[in-house]
Amino acid sequence: MKIKKILNNSAVVTTNKDGEEIVVIGKGIAFGKKTNDEIDQRKIYKIFTPFDSSQRKVLLETIHETDPIFFQISQKIVDRLKREENIELADSVYITLTDHLATSVERGRKGLYLKNKFLWEIKEYYPKEYQYGLWALKMLDNQFHLEFPEDEAGFIATHIISGELGNDISDFKKSAEFIKSVTKIVRFYFNINLDYDSLSYNRFVIHLKFFWKSMMYTKGHSRLENLSQEILNVIKNSDVEAYKCALKIKRFIKEKYNYDLSNEEVMYLAIHINKITEDERNKK
Repeated sequence: MKIKKILNNSAVVTTNKDGEEIVVIGKGIAFGKKTNDEIDQRKIYKIFTPFDSSQRKVLLETIHETDPIFFQISQKIVDRLKREENIELADSVYITLTDHLATSVERGRKGLYLKNKFLWEIKEYYPKEYQYGLWALKMLDNQFHLEFPEDEAGFIATHIISGELGNDISDFKKSAEFIKSVTKIVRFYFNINLDYDSLSYNRFVIHLKFFWKSMMYTKGHSRLENLSQEILNVIKNSDVEAYKCALKIKRFIKEKYNYDLSNEEVMYLAIHINKITEDERNKK
């Protein structure tokens, strides 16, 4: 690959094998170089290709205004997620995460830290992503000699979640509100306090997260497990209340999101509701 345009010492514009314009980022990748020089591919740590005009504009602005160290930190986060969780974050999320890190450090140096209104939801509904946020937070603290509050780990986790959902941050907020609303229906229907640390509740939340993604983006084409044995168990246990609660959730989803749950989806909800409420009953 040859340099088509130098953006700064760590970013250049070039073309790929299909002739598409791409942006290549790497520490010192353009230092001492000029147009038409060969790119040292060993220095590359991120390639953006291809993208629309609006994304291109945001990317170029971010590159011009942001210290390359933040691209490197973002890449470390992305690489670890890919290596350990097999999660691929979209390029748009990579850009917004880089910009967020740079802005957060700039505020931190002035002693200005933001409160995260969704911190509880992130910790409870997305504990894995929150742990990666804490890990990234330590990198920032060590790199820039700052002491960020845990709210910042929540913000970083939000970008990771957005990458998993394949949408923007507002979608995370909507999914968190969805989980909170469904959980509230269960709590009030059975008049119980749920154990948010229990295995059954965490399985319930995982189901709701995947269900949200299916409901929003695949419109009913979700792939459900073989429920035959579980359905038999629910019938055997005669837990009619779990099923009634699931029907209540079905009505809520229809009214709020104009989405009709299938019989299988209702039963699947009932199975999870049965498990988390049974846990609470066994504690008494």
